[in-house]
This record gives sequence, C-alpha cells and structure tokens, in this order.
Amino acid sequence: MIVLAPWMSFIEVRSLDGLYRLSPPRHPNPSIAVVDVGDDPSAYEDQREPDDAPPELCEIPRRAYAEAVRRLSRWGARVIVFDLMFRKRYGAEDDDLAAAFREAGNVVVAASTKTKPGAVGLQEPVEPLNEAVWGVGAPVAYQPNETIRSVPLVLADYDSGRQYLALPLLAFQCFVGAQPADMKLSEGRLLVTGGRELPLLPGETIHLLPFGAGGSAGGDGSAVAAVDVVRGSNVEELPALKTWNTLLINWVGPPGTIQPGLMSDLLALDDDAEGRRLYSGKAVIIGRGVSETQWDEHWTAVGSMRGPEVQANALDTLISGAFIRPMAPWAFLALLATFAAVTTLMVQRLKGTRSVLGVLALMLLALALGRELLVRRGIWMYLFVGESSILLAWGITIAAQSDKVTSLLSRFVPAFLGEPEHHGLGEVRTLDASILWTDIRRYTGISEQFAAEDILRLLNSYHSAAEDIITEYGGTIVKTPGDAILAAFWRDVGGVNHATCAMRAGQEIIANLPALAQDWAAAGIRFETGVGINAGPVAMGLVGKQHLEPTIIGDAVNVAQRLEALTKDIGYPLIFSESVHERLQDDIDAVCLDEVTVKGRQVPIRVYGVVGSEGSGKVPEQDSGHATPEGANER
Repeated sequence: MIVLAPWMSFIEVRSLDGLYRLSPPRHPNPSIAVVDVGDDPSAYEDQREPDDAPPELCEIPRRAYAEAVRRLSRWGARVIVFDLMFRKRYGAEDDDLAAAFREAGNVVVAASTKTKPGAVGLQEPVEPLNEAVWGVGAPVAYQPNETIRSVPLVLADYDSGRQYLALPLLAFQCFVGAQPADMKLSEGRLLVTGGRELPLLPGETIHLLPFGAGGSAGGDGSAVAAVDVVRGSNVEELPALKTWNTLLINWVGPPGTIQPGLMSDLLALDDDAEGRRLYSGKAVIIGRGVSETQWDEHWTAVGSMRGPEVQANALDTLISGAFIRPMAPWAFLALLATFAAVTTLMVQRLKGTRSVLGVLALMLLALALGRELLVRRGIWMYLFVGESSILLAWGITIAAQSDKVTSLLSRFVPAFLGEPEHHGLGEVRTLDASILWTDIRRYTGISEQFAAEDILRLLNSYHSAAEDIITEYGGTIVKTPGDAILAAFWRDVGGVNHATCAMRAGQEIIANLPALAQDWAAAGIRFETGVGINAGPVAMGLVGKQHLEPTIIGDAVNVAQRLEALTKDIGYPLIFSESVHERLQDDIDAVCLDEVTVKGRQVPIRVYGVVGSEGSGKVPEQDSGHATPEGANER
C-alpha cells in the first residue's frame, strides 16, 4: 500500500482505518441506489412460470430479476449493476433475463470469483446472460480474512490470463457514457477514463496487453481492450508501472450508512412516477446480504460490511471524484520536520509532567490534522509515521538532555562513582590505589597579598593543566581543597599499573612547572609546588546528607599528604613511599632519601626521590616589574 517497511506499512494502513472511523459519515451519493434481494424467496413466487426449473434449483426466480431490470430501465436508471454471480443455467428463466438485459443495454454483472494465494480466478456468467450484458466486471476480490481498503481496478484470471475491469469501474464507465476500452494509463500514475483521472497506488498487477487482445466480451461482441499507455505503443518501456492499479475507497461511513431498498418493494411499486423519482438517472446496485443476513460479508476499513454496500462505496468514490491521495513526499517530509522541531522546542522549554503533556497534546494535534486532511481534502497523511516522528524527536531530545546532564555531573562527580562496579551513590567502594597529592607552597602568604579573583584565575590555569596530565595517565581528581589537588589512580592504563601511572603523572607535573608558572610569574609570584605519592587500600564514596561530597579515605591518603609536606624540607619536589617503589614498572633511578615518621603515624616509612630532580620544583623568579610578596613562609 505504501512504500515503507512491511511492518510500518501494516501499522500505517491500520492508522488510516482509524482515521476513517473517527471521520463523520457523509451523505450517501444521491446518484447511487442499493437494492437488496432479501432473505425471503417466497416473496417472488408470483414471478415463476410453469415451464421454469424446479424451485429448489433456483432460490430467487430469475424472472424476478428480469422484471426488476425492465422496471428500472423504464424508470430511467442510468446503469444497473448486479453484484450477483450467475453460475448455473436455469433454462427459460435465463432466456427471459437475457432478453431484459439486452433491452436495457446498460446492465453490468459480476463475474464469479474464487481465490487462492497470490491469484484470483474469475468465471463469466452462463450463456445467454454473458452475451447480453454491457460488461462483466470483477467484484472486489480479496484473499480470505484480508481487510478491504481499496479496489484493484484490473484483474486477470489466473487460468486463462483474461483481464477483467473491476465491477465498480465498469459501472462508473457505463454511468458516464464511456466504454471499457476508454482507458489510458498516464505517466503520473493516473488511470484516465470517462474524463476522470483516478489516482492509483501499488496493488494487484495491471496487465498491459495489446489493444483488443483478450478481455470479457461486450454486449456488441467486441472484446474489452487492455489498458492503453499514453507514453506510446511500446508497453515494454513501462514495467515499473505494472503494479500501480489500486484505488483507495473513500468510505461514506460505517456499515449501514448506505441504506438499501428491497427488490420485493420495487416489484410491488405500480406508480411509474414514483419509480422515476426513486431511480431516474441513478446507478442501481442489486445484491444480496445488505439486510440481516450473513451472505456476502466482508471486513473493511470501517467494519463488517455486506458486498453491495462495499460496491456502493467504491462506486461513490468514482462518481463523486472524492479520491484519497497519499500526501506528497515533499509536503510529508516538511510536516515531519515541523513535528520534530516543535517537539524538540517543547521538550527543551517544558520540564517533567508538562513536557509529557505537551508531547501528548502534539500527538493529538497530529491525529486531528490527519483526520481533517482526510475529511476535507482527501489527503492521506501517514499518521503512524507522523506520530512516530514526534516520539522519536522526544526520545532524542530527552537523551540529549540526559547526556548533557551526565556531562555536567561528570565535572563534579569523580569517575569512580560512575563505574559499573559502583552501584549506588550511597555505596562505599574499597580498592587498592595510588594517591597523588600536590600542593602550592606559600599559598597562604600569596592569598594575603593578592585579590581573591586574581588567585582564582591563576589556580584555574594551574589546575586545568594538572588535570589534563592526571587524566592522561588514567587518574581522577577526587577533590581540590584550596590550592591542593588530591588525585587517585586505581586502573591499569595500556598495561601499566596504577603506581607507575601515578609516578609518570607526578613527574610530568614537575617537568611542566616552568610553563605552568608563567602566569604566576607575570603576576610577580614565585610559583613552587610539591608532589607526594603513596599506594595502599582506600575507601571511595560520598559523605554528607543534604550536601554530598565525594571523598577518598584511608591511611594511604594521609601518608601521601604528609609526603608532599616533606618535599619542603627534603629538597625534592616529588617524593614517594616504599609501597609505590615496590609496584613501579618503569626503570626509575630512585634514591632512598630517609626513613621518616610522618605526622600522626607511629611506624616509620622509607621515602624515595628521583635522582637529579633536587630543586626542580622551584621556578626561578622572573623580572616582571612586580615585587615578590612578603609572607613567603612555609604554611
């Protein structure tokens, strides 16, 4: 039906069904009348003749049909359509009915049908009826349990290959005075007949055969021509159009909207003036199963409907010209873009429940728009795709906002809180890690001499550069108390363990101090820092109740801080503990500096430095015209 993925097409056509059911019923076309044969054969017994076949062989006397045709012809019916299948021969009754058909000259009869997967079998009415009719048309034939939404306009019998026009299409041609051969397939996927362009959709195969080569016989004995092609006589040039043959039915309303009359009442009508008032200039469809019977019942887009009413809806679509056309691709893409833009803007501006309500309101608006386009303009807006675009835009916007929040939170929450092993904010995670602590010397005196905003700017420059180095080696900054940086390394990076990563990061910070100190030197500040590194078990998590703060706790953290403080006295800008020295994978030329007892700890530890790094943590003061601040004492 539509050029979409099969599952999407399946849902989309059912969305169209929903739009039909939400649409108000229209007034039935006054040019169409439906006559129901009814369920009581005894009402027609007075139409039998002594030489007719036994009653059990012909439930409704065919002489009753003949009399109905004569009356309708006398009353000025423009076309008489039998949605009935005359499969068997009934002797004299058929002769009388054939004579009535021939006298009227405007009778269209349905072919008998039988279906099998992927094919349809068609059988013409018995002789002499077949020779007397204006045309034999294919009823709206579908596979069992398939919902009727459209009319395949040209069908071919799978046994003989003979083509048949759809019964409502033949009825329309007779109604407007066209001939079955008067059909052209335009390049715009329009079937032109009777001066009307019928918009087509993909459907049953349309057979492009040479003119006059096959088809059901007409009343004058001529064959119904195959579809002629406007572009030229070489039909081989148009293989892509061979599947464009289906006309969507614009349903008048739910089942029962088109009310039938009874054929028994028609035969009982003796007033010709009343007959002309009821049937003059009309297309009259005669069939069974319009009243309370299970005969000829079909499931349609608007519900369970009897065959004659289906034919009446299809014929109404053709006569009224109220065709259903899919929305133009460019217009539909523009509509999808509008839906997506409005949804995105709404979700960005509204929050929480209001955002959800706004999206639901937009979806209802799309539903109302689809309904209005179908009712007022005959345009099929692909409702499911439209609604899906709203939901998709909603989901993408929410995801983008979530990513934005995640990105924002990652600036404040250490990486260890977002790892899979850490299942909740309230959990404490214990692991083996290397702790790097770095601090700026004489920071208290510096803060005393300079404005807070100037110090904040200088700190931000230093911290940003140190963070890049720490992150490069797989570390995470846990907190930055004032001028200090507390970083943890617990992951192996590129096959290098966390202790080695911490040492590499510390060495690079020291090596980059001259570059990092340029802004400080320009402000007249002698910039020096120290780095202490220790390894051991730590606990990571959040502390606090209303105000949660990430932290890392353990003896390894305390020792790292004490080691950084020792750098002022020992003269090495970077010192590390024996626990780090034991874990190192790099060949570092380390020297054991001393065995010290750090503050708050009873057991002495060995501390190490890197040979040749003495004093490298000091940055020479530059002559910038600023005085070195006083208060350059150790904190």
